[in-house]
Amino acid sequence: MSTADDDVVGTRRMLAPTTARLRRIHIDQVHRPPWPEFASFDPSAWPHALRQAAAVQWAGRARAEHGSVQQFTQLAHALTHACAPLELHGALARLVTDEVRHAELCAQMALVCDPQGEREHAAWMRWPPPTEPWSPPPLTGADAAAIFAWAAGAIAIACCLGETLSRPMLDAIATVATCPVAEAVARQIGRDEHLHATFGWDALASLLPRLDAAGRDHVEASFARGLGALELTTCCGITLAEVAGQQLEITRTDVPNLGTLSDLQYAMIFYATVEREIMPKLDALGLPAARLWAQRG
Repeated sequence: MSTADDDVVGTRRMLAPTTARLRRIHIDQVHRPPWPEFASFDPSAWPHALRQAAAVQWAGRARAEHGSVQQFTQLAHALTHACAPLELHGALARLVTDEVRHAELCAQMALVCDPQGEREHAAWMRWPPPTEPWSPPPLTGADAAAIFAWAAGAIAIACCLGETLSRPMLDAIATVATCPVAEAVARQIGRDEHLHATFGWDALASLLPRLDAAGRDHVEASFARGLGALELTTCCGITLAEVAGQQLEITRTDVPNLGTLSDLQYAMIFYATVEREIMPKLDALGLPAARLWAQRG
């Protein structure tokens, strides 16, 4: 199969077998009980269009989680060059393991939702390499001070923003899902996200005192850039002005749901989390939260 085909037909390759011993190591390290019972999912019980729509979202989540594996391994690589405290590496090792688990869970959910999708070359089933996560890339040839500044900016985007936002979104996905398998997947992933966000804020608090003025400027610019990028990719064009004053209520209804949210729900969760969690934490670190929000872009 060609590389081009691999880009289109690939989600199943995330779950490709290796050897019996490697599988045992993988399961012991990555799987966490209770593991969702994917074999219990009955595709015939759900409308085809609903399963396809869910597969789009779950396959996209699988690619995002796979990208997080790259993010955190590159972060660990850079911090090794700076001889960062080993406690940072121990925590990062846990995060990498978690992201492998999350990618597997999401890929498996996408495949049970639409088992024919790959055979039909469905575009949402593709598995290309992750987009290079950092600009600039890790500064492994620089001195420790520069690496710490780069790492602090990376942690600001990936953990303080990304993981903090992920937790309430997964809570919402688990709440609206009327499928027990989809709910189990969301709850399995969601149990890790609080730890990931906590790592981000604690790691940043540890790194900030090491930074000079230029390093702190880099962190502030990273937050502003990250807020803008996440607003763009999460809110689907829905602005803060459009949702201001609205009440967000996430409940389970009788409408069949395989773990998907509407654009409006994503946007409202984003803005509520920024206001209630991210802004206060920025202020607590001595960073200018209101200015960074105003400068997002």
